[in-house]
Amino acid sequence: MLDLMPQIGSVSAILACYLVLTWRPRRPQHAGGGEGALTVWQLVAHVEAERRQRESGGRHRLREPAESTSDCPGPPQELQQRVLDGLRRL
Repeated sequence: MLDLMPQIGSVSAILACYLVLTWRPRRPQHAGGGEGALTVWQLVAHVEAERRQRESGGRHRLREPAESTSDCPGPPQELQQRVLDGLRRL
């Protein structure tokens, strides 16, 4: 048994070096926006529209139609239905 100790030590050292050089912890990666995700420009437009609405002031702003802040029509009907079904299950 004592005769095998040097071999076990060298194999352990090689294995440790291999693990140190090749093992990397998984870091989070951006996986894309997916359905219904907003872009930065859409968010900026939304904030600017809110700011303009606050600055306009007065009661007349309550009667004005809401401004659209995005160029796209919104999330698809199927996605909206899945979200509603999920909320109902809660």
